[in-house]
Amino acid sequence: MIKEQINNLLEEGYECDFLDYKLKQYPPKLNPNFIKDVMAMANSHYDGDKFIIIGVNDDCEIIGIDKNEEFVDSAIYQDIILNYVEPDITIDYFKHIYEGKTLGILKIANDNNNKPYLIKKEIASLKLGSCIIRKGSKNSSANRSDLDKIYNNKENFYISMLNPILRAVNDNEGLAYLQVSIRNHTSLPVTIIGGTLYVLDNQNNIISKHPVYGLDNYVGADFKLALSPMSEKVGDLHLGFTSTDCLRLGLDQYGTTEKEFLFKLRLYDTLNNEYTVDEKNCVVFAKGEFLWKVKV
Repeated sequence: MIKEQINNLLEEGYECDFLDYKLKQYPPKLNPNFIKDVMAMANSHYDGDKFIIIGVNDDCEIIGIDKNEEFVDSAIYQDIILNYVEPDITIDYFKHIYEGKTLGILKIANDNNNKPYLIKKEIASLKLGSCIIRKGSKNSSANRSDLDKIYNNKENFYISMLNPILRAVNDNEGLAYLQVSIRNHTSLPVTIIGGTLYVLDNQNNIISKHPVYGLDNYVGADFKLALSPMSEKVGDLHLGFTSTDCLRLGLDQYGTTEKEFLFKLRLYDTLNNEYTVDEKNCVVFAKGEFLWKVKV
């Protein structure tokens, strides 16, 4: 999968806040530019893996690394970063062959999520406490608003629909499933005690409502989901679903429809805080006894 991802970047990508191109390898010794580039990527506001691809010139032309040049060991680069940046950034450096040319891939994985990253040992132009951030295709010193955004993002509660398809397939228990990610990026524990998925048409009219009964397991009306600080839960929400919902949603006898819907998911915790997420172009399908009213 990583090979396909890198190939897509090479074919379609351009320098941005998660991708940088370099023609030559960084020297296997202390180098301020190397430290600056890695720290900038790690501090980027982009929520995903970041890459520095070596062997590509300023015109995005793939040149490759000279075959006579020794490929730098990933551990050398890692040691430099660990010695000069705090908190720790883990990186990986590996070969990638593209159209017969050898490239160097420096990956700063998304699990480096303890921003902001700062200089902990002064070197050349990088003063103690310096913070460099990637903005678009450029590296620059982080300003107050950059740091505010980083700290605000560290104290947020996120819900994401990983696959916006409501699958009504458990007709024995009257349940449909929706794949989600729930992230507690705050310094306090959060306990979710309920919620509802609303399915709306393209005029924002609510067509159906589906109570939350569990995550990966059916619990029912007593559903609770405890998330410790800086944690994430990924899985299928268990949602109530009935044969009447099939009629409301306009499903045919095969349990499908060409319509696309808007999903609104609302969860609330023990302190009555509400967390919401909207997703467009969503799909609903059903199977089994859910369809008996449609068939009648």
